[in-house]
Amino acid sequence: MKILLSAFACVPAAGSEGGGGWRWALELAANHEVTVVTDITRREAIEARLSQEGHPNLRIVYFRPAWLRLVPLNFSTAQLLYTAWQFALLPFAWRLQKQNHFDLAMHISYGVYRTPSFLGYLGIPFVFGPLGGGEDAPLRLKRSIKGREKVRELLRTLVNKLALFDPFLWAAYAKAALILVRTEDTRNALPWPYRKRAIVHQEIGIDVPADIKPAIRQVGEPLRVLYAGRLLGLKGVHFAIRAMATLWRHGTNCEFTVVGRGPYETELRRLAREEGVEERIRWISYLPQSELFSLYREMHCLLFPSLHDSGGNVVLESQAYGLPVICLDLGGPATLVRPDTAIIVSTQNQDEEGLVRGLVEAIKQLAGDETRRVAMGRAAITNVSETMSWKNRVKVALTLLNK
Repeated sequence: MKILLSAFACVPAAGSEGGGGWRWALELAANHEVTVVTDITRREAIEARLSQEGHPNLRIVYFRPAWLRLVPLNFSTAQLLYTAWQFALLPFAWRLQKQNHFDLAMHISYGVYRTPSFLGYLGIPFVFGPLGGGEDAPLRLKRSIKGREKVRELLRTLVNKLALFDPFLWAAYAKAALILVRTEDTRNALPWPYRKRAIVHQEIGIDVPADIKPAIRQVGEPLRVLYAGRLLGLKGVHFAIRAMATLWRHGTNCEFTVVGRGPYETELRRLAREEGVEERIRWISYLPQSELFSLYREMHCLLFPSLHDSGGNVVLESQAYGLPVICLDLGGPATLVRPDTAIIVSTQNQDEEGLVRGLVEAIKQLAGDETRRVAMGRAAITNVSETMSWKNRVKVALTLLNK
């Protein structure tokens, strides 16, 4: 089968959207002829990888309309640039279709449900997704988010509501032969005629390393707790800091490492100073993926209290390295774990203080029961090995198209 794959973010050896776009391209190309259309800013990373690896079924086409060539791609411009990129893509895709006669078109990245893709107008079956972005948290759990991050959260909620009135979005869904969404939250956020047609299927997968065993915590050794991800208001790191401060005040033997950078770092450090724990936290602004994988081997659990992630690569990665996960019952992370691999903290009828107490209790449980923690780590390895491989993600998606 000849497939045209739209992947605005497509970056080898990366996490998040870029790494996901690249892996979907590779897995599809294992059994099909795949042409990937991606943004021109991805050329250097992709060409460097292709010079080292042979992928005979994979062809990369770089696209950026002339009127967008001078717009830099960064955190501030990414969403607007991507939206404009999608609207300009259809004429280019038409030319590709006339030259190649694709059998299937698929949109993978960015996987945001509120931004349309127009590949359904190529006259061939179109798979839209997996898509996310419909996940959200109650306002009562966002009250302590400050500054621009608070504004960003409020605007995001408003934009999600307004998306329901976008005629371009309705047209895109109407042309899709298959709509894939990452969570039930996103399914429920779709325009109402298309909710029953959408199928929940997570976008991300994992390469499970061989011979991994959970790190054994020795007697008297602190519980090493890890957070890894962007430092944004939505990630809930401020709740993690408050929880760790409470544990330290009560003498719980634990350490906390924060890996990541982002616009909310200044506020998080201010909070840590107020709590008197900034010097007790190990702050690492950036780690290459290989070094992050090595760090997983040293840790005892992942603390990931995100308020509305659609997925969560670190949730899969940490499980693959034998780490139990502490997360909230919101969004994608809770769909990537099982009760025997994670402690899922309830947010139902909870305010921020109740949420922090739930995190404190979850960490105390892992710190106080090493037998349980190790058993959860082993179950985590089994979970991702059996159900979360990249091959499984892509193969099942194409199977769903034929149902």
